Amino acid sequence: MLCHGCAPDVVTYKILLEVACKGRGYRQAMELIDLMHSEGCEPNNVTYNVIIDAMCREGDVDYARQFLNSLPSKGCKPNTVNYNAVLKGFCSVERWEGAEELLDEMVRENCPPNEATLNVIINALSRKGLLQKVNRFLEKLSKHGCTANVVTYNAVINGLCEQGRVDSAVELITYMQSYGCKPDVVTYNTLLKGFCSADLWEDAEELMAKMTQNNCLPDNVTFNTIISFSCQKGLTVQAFEVFRQMPEKGCRPNSVTYSTVINGLANAGEMEQALELLNEMASKGFNSDKLYQLLTECLNKEDKIEEAVQMVHKLEDAGMSPNTVLYNTVLLGLCRNGKTDYAIDMFADMVSHDCMPNELTYFILIEGLASEGHVKEARELLSNLCSRDILCNSLIKNEAFVVRSK
Repeated sequence: MLCHGCAPDVVTYKILLEVACKGRGYRQAMELIDLMHSEGCEPNNVTYNVIIDAMCREGDVDYARQFLNSLPSKGCKPNTVNYNAVLKGFCSVERWEGAEELLDEMVRENCPPNEATLNVIINALSRKGLLQKVNRFLEKLSKHGCTANVVTYNAVINGLCEQGRVDSAVELITYMQSYGCKPDVVTYNTLLKGFCSADLWEDAEELMAKMTQNNCLPDNVTFNTIISFSCQKGLTVQAFEVFRQMPEKGCRPNSVTYSTVINGLANAGEMEQALELLNEMASKGFNSDKLYQLLTECLNKEDKIEEAVQMVHKLEDAGMSPNTVLYNTVLLGLCRNGKTDYAIDMFADMVSHDCMPNELTYFILIEGLASEGHVKEARELLSNLCSRDILCNSLIKNEAFVVRSK
């Protein structure tokens, strides 16, 4: 660069300083500052901030404060970014009085705190659970026109809930409202997750009621949170009740909702309800392919394949056409139980009820026939499907391998 007559500028030196600070520490990097001076390239606030950040990272917050105070003698008036860097350093080592003194100095030096200043202090204090100090700093900062927004509060509330400090999160919501910041659906959902994690179910129910009262309607995340934690705790009856309440509360279940409830019911051995819900899920156009394997395993484990077959017949008799995913689930369960003949009868029912088989349906039947020793029939079915271009090439190769290996 120098050989081609191109002198490094302040941006070049900033990059070099960042590399030096990360690699050798700020003391070695200070040599670059001297080099800048000797080359006639004056450091600016951004340059000096690299050094201040490095000092704080290395724990030398007092030296960082001294360096900040020395900037005017170097021809550079400290700005809000410089103060914020030192402030973050003091907060990282829990020097709260020093942080407050620095904040007062910012105001005296006509260097007003900004949103970043607030975030540094509030996040640090909240992580330590020092909510009384949070309130004091919020009050101090609000006098200088610096107020936290709902995004800031939500981040802090989430951190508190993840630490299991739900009471502190509730207290912080009270503070935010007293400063004119209204909780949004993210705030409530975050706190709801905290309540559920701590098994505070009554508090969770009260919070959902409060959401409606405060014109903040529960959304899919709200309901999915309640349902998910209920299923994890084995409270599938409660989870199913919440699921069924969703439409009347103006919220339609999505694929996550269905998957969560179906998983919960299957794990609780409630296979009939799980299969009915799988059918409903598929009929609404949601992708349920990943669930049929799980339900098949549960059917085999719980020895409830007969119950599943009866459930399918009940739907057929009631005029409620089971869909392909449900049929495939039961077909796979039958084949894995060595009941491929029964599965073929079920397949006939499927076709007679105008439910179109898909490639997976045929895969299940061919594999079932082959696994029970009916290799000739499996080959004939495969050959027939190939001649009619029903199976794709990748499936043909896979099925052919299955049949040959038997």
